Amino acid sequence: MSLSLWSVWELAVLALVVWREARGEGELGMRAVACSIRNRVRCPAWWGRDYAEVVTKKWQYSAMTAPGDSQLVKFPAGNDREFAQALMIAHAILTGSVDNPVLGADSYYDDSIPAPKWATAETFVRKVGRLNFHNLDRDYERQDLPAVENGG
Repeated sequence: MSLSLWSVWELAVLALVVWREARGEGELGMRAVACSIRNRVRCPAWWGRDYAEVVTKKWQYSAMTAPGDSQLVKFPAGNDREFAQALMIAHAILTGSVDNPVLGADSYYDDSIPAPKWATAETFVRKVGRLNFHNLDRDYERQDLPAVENGG
């Protein structure tokens, strides 16, 4: 699949949020974040209708929109291996060739903060590293591949 210029923009912004939010969590953690974002795109709502809208929606991804978040001003160096991995994951998301380890998840929070009120046992999907994934709209993206069963 060739990518349009708009898709290239979405690839870049998706890779950047994945890198900022989940670098250090390995390939599984970065893939889980990317898949949770894809789940939002596949079910448009108040959070946006495409990748760029979803990841830049105020207060949804602190690394992209929260004033004072240290990640907000971080950009990868040209030789950053984790960013290269984030780019590959973003490309796989856009071309539909990635397994979803957090089937249904559309939200997550990091262990470094207290659990938000929306994070309930009923919406919990899976923990991957320091990230806790939840399915707040309580749907399941049936078009996704089966969840990977390792690491969480």
